[in-house]
Amino acid sequence: MGLDYGRMLDQLGVEAQLLTAATHDVHADAPVFSASGRTVGQTLRHLGDLCEDVLCWLGSPEAQRHWDLPAEPDLRELTNRFAVRMADLLAEFISRPPDDPCPTWWPEQHTVAFWVRRMLHATTVHRADVQTAAGIEHTPIDPEVAADGIDEVLRAWFGYRLHSLQITATRPCSVGVHVPGRNWLVTADPSGAAVTSSEDVATTTPDAVVGGDPSAVYLWMWGRLPNRAVETSGDPDAIAQLWGLLQLATR
Repeated sequence: MGLDYGRMLDQLGVEAQLLTAATHDVHADAPVFSASGRTVGQTLRHLGDLCEDVLCWLGSPEAQRHWDLPAEPDLRELTNRFAVRMADLLAEFISRPPDDPCPTWWPEQHTVAFWVRRMLHATTVHRADVQTAAGIEHTPIDPEVAADGIDEVLRAWFGYRLHSLQITATRPCSVGVHVPGRNWLVTADPSGAAVTSSEDVATTTPDAVVGGDPSAVYLWMWGRLPNRAVETSGDPDAIAQLWGLLQLATR
């Protein structure tokens, strides 16, 4: 069961505010110390670009408004652009029902709800990046939001994006992923990758299992936390292959 549309919208607004607040005491060139390899400034530019890309996918009139950034914008300018474009995006989301058809890059969902979910998780992950770079303790991620983010990264990115990039595993493996109340079985081999829900990953006898606190598993999958932040058992090579494929899918 996915998150309620209204709740996703509310949480997206909160995450955007948290991210903006975290930029107040950090330098644009500060590294975010994550798999993204970006600085804080590059992260804000990326998120501003992403907002504008999504406005284009949605066919919003706001997508036609050109935003001129100086050749070497400072962090205040990048943050302002992100905040304004996020506000435009939120206004577009609020004006449309979740099942309103629109283009997306995921074949399983072609509605506005896809983009709300996508922007929620992009903003949440990068908010954690900026808070880390600023030396600020991470604002806790709601467990249901984190569990939904795990589902998104597994289904849309691992399950589909790898195929679209023509990237496959080097050897067959299966990994069970579990957080309280949610379980997934991830399989990959040289012919492709697949993700299914599993009532109890322990009964599927996967090669390995990854689990723990939802926010830790969520950030681990996006390359923001090390292996020691999650609970693992079974074949370490299977876990390493899953993590490596996830980083290729989401880069």
